[in-house]
Amino acid sequence: MSIPFYDFPSSPILIIGALGITVAIAVFFVSYQKYFNSPLNKEGVEKKKALIKEQKELNERLEKIEQDLKNL
Repeated sequence: MSIPFYDFPSSPILIIGALGITVAIAVFFVSYQKYFNSPLNKEGVEKKKALIKEQKELNERLEKIEQDLKNL
C-alpha cells in the first residue's frame, strides 16, 4: 500500500494567483496599519483626547489622596 500525496502543479497561472493573493494580503495589512496610526483618523484623535482627560482626572484624584494621607 502506498500513501497518496498531492503533487503541486507548476502552472504559471497558479503561481501568479498565489503571488496576487500574497500581495493583496500585504496591501491590506499595510493600509490597515497606516489608517489606524494616521493623525487624520477621527476615532484615534477622539480616543486620545478622552484618555488624556481621564489621565488628568486620575492625577487630580491621586494628588487629593496624597494630601489626605499627609493630613492624617
